[in-house]
This record gives sequence, structure tokens and C-alpha cells, in this order.
Amino acid sequence: MIGRLFGTIIAFALALTSQAQVKGQDYTVDKNGDVVVVKVVEGLALQRHEIYIAALKYLENAYKDTKYKIVINSPENGVVAGEGEYLQFHEDRIFPSSYFLNAPITLRVEAKDGRARISVILSYYTGKRSNINTSEDIHDRISEFQPVNERQTERRKLYNAAFPVLFQKAQKTLNEVEEVLKSTRSSVPDTDW
Repeated sequence: MIGRLFGTIIAFALALTSQAQVKGQDYTVDKNGDVVVVKVVEGLALQRHEIYIAALKYLENAYKDTKYKIVINSPENGVVAGEGEYLQFHEDRIFPSSYFLNAPITLRVEAKDGRARISVILSYYTGKRSNINTSEDIHDRISEFQPVNERQTERRKLYNAAFPVLFQKAQKTLNEVEEVLKSTRSSVPDTDW
């Protein structure tokens, strides 16, 4: 009895902790209803075109979490973006169904001399819901469900668990791009000789 009560208290505390972490996560919802996670990297010893080239190489060679299809390639503006997908980033069993979630993403890098804005844009949860008898495709706008839209109660348990995982994957992607940019060496000669 005491063990079960203690277990219930621990489970409740963990649920509160994950919700508090979600509220502390830094994202915005743009005018299109997309969830946008942004990181600005300052103090890069690179020119705009060098940042652009490093970001383009990252998109062309990234295979850890996703493979990107280049959708914006503007060297004159220092902007590059690729579409990819976090495949089966979250699985859940909510009786009687099993859920396998994916999330298409757009990774965008905007370069200026010495700095870059890196954005991960998240629009939909995709994937499958299945049980013994049926299977259905999932295509739910992320911003319409919890925890982003706290008023929505449908699939609350699923998306309250999935969103923090998705957010962490987006943060990991931002950090990887930042690391690539910071480790890139400038090809502009040092004129202080």
C-alpha cells in the first residue's frame, strides 16, 4: 500500500516536472501556425558567405537524425534551408493503440558577417496509430495540440509526452549546426601581420 502510494506520488511529480520543462522551453508559433525553435550564434570569425557555405555543407552531409532536401539556396542573401524528418522520434502505447510519431522539419540558416540565426520549423506530427483491427495515418498540426495549445484535450497524454522529445531533437540539431559553424575556419587571410 505504501509502495503504491509512493509510486503514485513519484509519477505525479514527474508529470509536473515534464510540464514545467515544456513551459520553460523557448519556442514561438509563427503566423502559419508552425512551431519555431531558434538559436542565434554570435561572435563567429566568419564572413556571411563562409557561414552560408558551412551551413550548406551541413545540410548536404547530415545523416545523423535526418537527410535534408535543399529547398532554399540563396548565396546572395546568405540563406539556406533544407527539409527533413525526424523518423519515429516517439513511440507510445495508450490502450488499445500504439503510436509511432514522425515530424517533418525545416532547418533554416540565415547568415550575416560574424553571426547566424538557425531555425528549426516544426509543423505536423505524422506517423501511424494502430491497434489489433485498424491502422490510421496521423497528420496533426503541432500547434493545435497540447502542450502548445493547452485548451485542446484530445490526444493530450500522447502529445504531452511527445513534444518534449521533439523539442530536444530540435535543440540537438541547433547545437550541431552551431558546432559546425564554430569549428569552421575562415578562408579570409588575417591582415594584422
